[in-house]
Amino acid sequence: MVSFLTTMLRISIFLMILCAPAIAQSTEYVCKVEKKYNYEHEYTSSEIRKWQFSLIIDEKGSNAYISRCSFSPSEQKVTCDKYEADKVEYDERIKIKKYYFFSSQFDVQLFQDLTFIENNGRGDIAYGKCKFVAP
Repeated sequence: MVSFLTTMLRISIFLMILCAPAIAQSTEYVCKVEKKYNYEHEYTSSEIRKWQFSLIIDEKGSNAYISRCSFSPSEQKVTCDKYEADKVEYDERIKIKKYYFFSSQFDVQLFQDLTFIENNGRGDIAYGKCKFVAP
């Protein structure tokens, strides 16, 4: 019995080591905008539903990507623009991960409770909740 348990433990450890790089290399969150403001306008609930604003945060190894999504009337579907983060910081004190996009002039902050804030750099601020969807 001890030999069987030892063998099973070794197999389990081997499988964990084998799978660890794949798990560590990719994390994905889908984030739905619940509130959105700019200096002239507060989006109503019906506007937010109509435009279907959302973000997809995709971390792959040391790289991070944000897809900013909304409904495209010309294409009659939700479309996304994908950006590679120029810098990612994690604030250990308050447990916030910050994604910076310098040339596109926006940033996203992801909090420990999976809420987020997007500052699009041109006056719009969006808030919402993310769901962890994939390792």
